[in-house]
Amino acid sequence: MKSSMKKAELQDHLYALEERLLHPDRESDRTTLIPLFADEYREFCTSGRVFNRQQVIDVLLKSSARPATIHHFYIAQLAEDVVLATYRAKTAIASSHRSSLWTFRDNRWQLVFHQGTIAT
Repeated sequence: MKSSMKKAELQDHLYALEERLLHPDRESDRTTLIPLFADEYREFCTSGRVFNRQQVIDVLLKSSARPATIHHFYIAQLAEDVVLATYRAKTAIASSHRSSLWTFRDNRWQLVFHQGTIAT
């Protein structure tokens, strides 16, 4: 995927990557999960904890994911190779606002930053 793709194509592509991270079967394919995270990745969780790349990968690969759906997905292209994605994630028991900062490197999109905030 090129960073110069049309906005609708880029939105669909990043939506699929975000959905991949929320999918319950994400543990089954580590080879596609790990490259999604940039080396300098940081995450501010809904719990208030801060994770780096290795910590979030460990949690994702060991946790039992709850099925989640994405609503109101929107992207804002901040530069040719930088995109902010925002959306609402819903599980059976909770809802949260999410924001992700993606960058295009090494011929692929990588997640640099993610934050989840409990929705009221």
